[in-house]
Amino acid sequence: MTQGFRTTVTVTVACVLLAGAATARAQSAAMDGLRGEFTSVRTAVMTAASKAPDNLYGFQPTPDVFTLRKMLLHIADASYSICSGVQGTPGQRPKVDDDAPLAKPQVIEALTAAFAFCDSALTSTTDAALGEMVTPASGTARPKSYYVAHLLAHTSLHYGNVVTYLRLNKLSPGQ
Repeated sequence: MTQGFRTTVTVTVACVLLAGAATARAQSAAMDGLRGEFTSVRTAVMTAASKAPDNLYGFQPTPDVFTLRKMLLHIADASYSICSGVQGTPGQRPKVDDDAPLAKPQVIEALTAAFAFCDSALTSTTDAALGEMVTPASGTARPKSYYVAHLLAHTSLHYGNVVTYLRLNKLSPGQ
């Protein structure tokens, strides 16, 4: 085998390997971005939940809205529900009682577990899977992309509520 031939083979193999790596990155580009967005909002919710003092968990700005505790537990329960759709198994998920009179550490634990469930669902989802249809008990088939988008919208929406609750109590939601 000549030196030129070996160089050609080496370069060819390297090109094939690099092309494969580029293709893998390209195939997950959308999910990488979506996972990054979820990481941002998840971190913001957890920071605010951790920052709120224990006595704020019972805070209810008006009788018509959730307490902070119920809002955070609702985020946890909805996250399980939505991410079971991302996994393609709608309805097959842990449930969180958003009316449970849990103390702050248990609320944080519920949020942490629900967000870990979503992280797992998002990690195992590829760009190609976003178009797969999922049919929940309601019978309305939707693509997995719907569930991922809904997770981001729902969590972000209620993070906005949490920010308001903290600001009404003269607290900044950030670090």
